[in-house]
Amino acid sequence: MKVNLHTHTARCYHAVGADEEYVLAAIEAGYTKLGFADHTPFPYKDDYFSGDKMKIGELEGYIASVNALKEKYKDQIEILLGMECEVVPEFYDFLWDCHDKMDFLILGNHGDKRVVPFMGKMTTVPELEYYTKLAIEGMETGLFLYLCHPDLMFNSMTFFDDACDRLSREICRCANRLGIPVEYNLLGLRKKKNPGTFGYPCQKFWEIAAEENVTAVIGVDAHNPWHIIEFEMDGPRKMLQDMGITVLDDPMTAMKR
Repeated sequence: MKVNLHTHTARCYHAVGADEEYVLAAIEAGYTKLGFADHTPFPYKDDYFSGDKMKIGELEGYIASVNALKEKYKDQIEILLGMECEVVPEFYDFLWDCHDKMDFLILGNHGDKRVVPFMGKMTTVPELEYYTKLAIEGMETGLFLYLCHPDLMFNSMTFFDDACDRLSREICRCANRLGIPVEYNLLGLRKKKNPGTFGYPCQKFWEIAAEENVTAVIGVDAHNPWHIIEFEMDGPRKMLQDMGITVLDDPMTAMKR
């Protein structure tokens, strides 16, 4: 079984390619299941636009497009409709409505840009504590199938001290308590790290994750159709399994755990 639930579309303004191109790429690569999880829009007031997620007026078109592809390719691949969402409490009612209409939601803890900058640029322990607080709050809502790139907070970090260890364990223990997998992110694996930083996936985080007996999923985090074809899962899966980490072949089975 070859499954990816982390697929974006051009509606997020930092991905490219038509929706159908991702489906065709998945069929070519031998996937049995492809989930679209573009960045969720929020019903912001005053026409605020974050610049990195679809506008609220594009949501219905997104839903219609994915549902049409579900039907068109139903004999070749299973297609699922979802979104990748941030923790923004004022929009929880909106997210629950989306949750009930879609196949899944995943938690991408990037931060609310109206309040904080992109959380992949954090460099201090207080910032990591804020990231951890939001990640735990998000997992505890019950909205989300899994936590995307849980180690995004270490992307720009240049040190990994006892506080970093503690916060990593807090995320892993919360995920275990709630039965929520955490994602090993293949797009992050391909990104070039700035000198002296950990980037993500962060090996130190995953060593702790192994000690805490997390369950993992692998996400392509596709922002281009060729990511679906070129990013291979077998090597990362074997690496995680060799560390003693259980890897779900199909993240949707997390709903049944």
